[in-house]
Amino acid sequence: MTNYYKILGVTVTSSQAEIKKAYRLLAIQYHPDKNGGDRESEERFKLISEAYIVLSDTAKRNAYDYAEEYQKNYKSQNTSEDTTLVTLLLLFRKIKNSVLNANGYINETMLFTIVNDILSDKNIDFLINTEDIVAKNLMIDDVLVSCIFLDGSQKAIIQTKLLKVADGDPRFIEKITAINNTNNDSDNSKPTERDAENPSIAAIIFFIAFVVFIILLMII
Repeated sequence: MTNYYKILGVTVTSSQAEIKKAYRLLAIQYHPDKNGGDRESEERFKLISEAYIVLSDTAKRNAYDYAEEYQKNYKSQNTSEDTTLVTLLLLFRKIKNSVLNANGYINETMLFTIVNDILSDKNIDFLINTEDIVAKNLMIDDVLVSCIFLDGSQKAIIQTKLLKVADGDPRFIEKITAINNTNNDSDNSKPTERDAENPSIAAIIFFIAFVVFIILLMII
């Protein structure tokens, strides 16, 4: 995966202003017009522009960070058969922290893809046979928090997988199924069409009554 941070010479903690400054300096240095149409400079300029397009946009940068985190912390580890609960726990902890620090700029599709992919059949079977209840509990908590921004259908898929991980443990099942109650509460909190109409009707009636009152005053 292309390292856009390295291309611009910045880090994952760099501010948007620092990224913009780095881009401007590099764009001037490698612009084809400044290098007599040199092919290598042109290709370098394209990479710099591509990196800036992604990292200068908060949503795109956040999605890229998810993908980068996934590549570094899961893909490389998944090539080994020695998957451990600690490995999965640390990975989900990083995902959760990324979600909480994203200030609402979440790429739901990327987030769902990563979490769903990590909860593969192989890893679910591994987690079912894990005897460390405390670590498993922490991992489930992190997954649930990470998925708060997913839509209902995506949450349902993750919930189904977590229920397999729970393997009949009522403590885990209660915690995992609570996500449905959250969705229902959220739906119930939305005003219905009838509720939305009532204030308008009341306002019209009040206006008519007010006009009639003014007319009566003028007559009297």
